[in-house]
Amino acid sequence: MEPIVVTVVTGFLGAGKSTLMERWLGELAGETAVIVNEWAEVGIDGSLLKGRAPRLYEITGGCLCCSSQAELHRALADVATMDPAPARVLIETSGAASPAGVVRALVQGPARERLRLDGIVTVVDGTRLERTLAFDLAIEQLGFADVVVVSHAEALDERKAVEATVRSRAPAAVVTYASRGTLEGGLSLEGLLAKRDAAIHLPDATTPAHAAIDSVAMEHSGDLDEDRFLAWAEASLGEVEARILRIKGILSIEGVPARVIVQGVGEAIEVKVGAPWREAPRRSRLVVLGLGLEPHALRAGFAACATRATEH
Repeated sequence: MEPIVVTVVTGFLGAGKSTLMERWLGELAGETAVIVNEWAEVGIDGSLLKGRAPRLYEITGGCLCCSSQAELHRALADVATMDPAPARVLIETSGAASPAGVVRALVQGPARERLRLDGIVTVVDGTRLERTLAFDLAIEQLGFADVVVVSHAEALDERKAVEATVRSRAPAAVVTYASRGTLEGGLSLEGLLAKRDAAIHLPDATTPAHAAIDSVAMEHSGDLDEDRFLAWAEASLGEVEARILRIKGILSIEGVPARVIVQGVGEAIEVKVGAPWREAPRRSRLVVLGLGLEPHALRAGFAACATRATEH
């Protein structure tokens, strides 16, 4: 059977997640199951979304990443056995939750064979960005992102600084804006997720780092040797796998005429073939975000993956 795709919507307290969820539920084709997590004992967001979703699970009184993990496993197992299967599952995390627990439940839980993580959308309030990023949890939520939605864009006087700050924390994500709950440019949720393969921004040496999370950017002009890359990924990245939040790469592999796209969130890794290179310069870019990484060792190992013809 085709896997059921799961999209996680996360973001700090008051970011505007439920407003976007409500709009997306009105746009998505096919039946959508929704799992809503709230820290409080009494759920509010679930009540707002109930009329939009034919199957809704409310998990209250704790975060999905820790105390409510068993309830999440049960909800996902129930969704996996639905007949007919939903076209998509939307999971809205508590504003006080890390996406890590949801990713772990999808990769290691009892329903892992039936469900596939399709993307993580992180919502940030553009008018409170600096105050929000004073919290390590908000930094972590950005680090996991495939897509970042900057909400309350209608109240922003200057977007350049906001976008630079977001990209420095989420270099592997598509960045877009929402005004009064509507995505700018008429993009749907599915349209946003379709753009994620091409989104990669390599932070330079002047980009401010956050003490709690390392962002390691690597780039190589020319082809990589497939065997060398796989050996390096297994040895070096495998060694720190438990500490990796996000890995994103667009790779040029010797003998492969198209881009090789690597997407990883926690332990969920996806490799697929992207657009052909044709006349475009062949180059490889890789970003790794995690905890306690060793940037110099990772960059040296990545550079050693070059084919002999492109070694410097």
